[in-house]
Amino acid sequence: MIRKAMRPLSGILLVMGTCIGAGMLALPVVTGVAGFLPAIVVNLLCCLFMMATGLLFLEAILWSHDGANVLSLAQRFLGKWGKWIGGISFLFLYYCLEVSYCSGGTPALVRIVDQISGIQIHGAIGYLLFSLVFGIIVYMGTSTLNRLNWVLMAGLIISFVMLIGIGSSQVQTELLQRADWRLSLAATPTLFGAYGYHNLLPSLSTYLKRHITSLRFAVIFGTLLPFLIYSIWQWMIIGTLSLEQIQNADLQGEPITQTLQTYLGNPWLRNLGEFFGFFALVTSFLGVSLSMVDFLADGTGIRPEGWKRFILCALVLVPPTFFAATYPGVFIEAIGLAGGYGEAILNGLFPILMVWVGRYILHLPSQYSLMGGRPMLAILLLITLFIMGIETHHLFFR
Repeated sequence: MIRKAMRPLSGILLVMGTCIGAGMLALPVVTGVAGFLPAIVVNLLCCLFMMATGLLFLEAILWSHDGANVLSLAQRFLGKWGKWIGGISFLFLYYCLEVSYCSGGTPALVRIVDQISGIQIHGAIGYLLFSLVFGIIVYMGTSTLNRLNWVLMAGLIISFVMLIGIGSSQVQTELLQRADWRLSLAATPTLFGAYGYHNLLPSLSTYLKRHITSLRFAVIFGTLLPFLIYSIWQWMIIGTLSLEQIQNADLQGEPITQTLQTYLGNPWLRNLGEFFGFFALVTSFLGVSLSMVDFLADGTGIRPEGWKRFILCALVLVPPTFFAATYPGVFIEAIGLAGGYGEAILNGLFPILMVWVGRYILHLPSQYSLMGGRPMLAILLLITLFIMGIETHHLFFR
């Protein structure tokens, strides 16, 4: 009975843990140049958008059989071409994110191992160690990952509270007053990545026994809580680091926690930033890796059990590990590409189109529907295309 009662909370934590990852470490880098108030406004808008498309995706999932993933859903609602575009977009998005997690998480793991044991790990071995350790957990399945996720989320929350508690003394009011609204929208592709949890919903639907209320709570509170945490995080970083220091982090393509360690002399802040960054990356890495295994199982028809699950895990982890080890400075760029194209297509465009087809062409009965009808879907579609345009401009005219 207790375990059953805890399932909705587990769902919220899984969504929250998937959101709070590499995107959070990139967030102040891309929003900080615009200033604190513009950063909070664009943060809220992206939060509401991704919550809405998550609820739309959930509506499409509940129209389908248990275990249906992106490929099955895309083929049912959007046909053969939708299936192919969905599959390519999924692989592009989540391989980009896996690369960013390996790129940002490996240095943190290596430094933590060095601090605890004195063992120094160099080069590709560190990237291999990161993927191997957490790949074993993904191989062991959802139940094991969920139990570990509780521990990691506890570490994430504790280190975050301590980091904010100590770091708040460093905040300077004059740094928070800076605002350049022209630069605020440039952060939206990264924010899309920061609120990217949709990949988890097919697996979460099975885990929560397709219980509608629990699933909606997981989506709503699993996105609102990250918004609160992101806002506090942006307040501390933008109020602590100068514009030049934030711009340097962008040029170096590094997580903001590394920038904190470089410029702040307080050893407590350096260590807490290290652990917080590590927990944030790992919780998101685990959620994305699990969803990719389920995606490949759905697309190939392979049952994710035994040695076949091992092969699926290898397909998920080996390519991004190799790429991150070869190009270790791609953290920020990988996050932007993932959000601007992958998230926009897969977690923006696709849920909107699938629900449009389901409601207004197939006339499927819904157990619940996002308010607003056709006008809401049209507005969300325009926003999605706008974000893709921003990332395209960034790539070619930066």
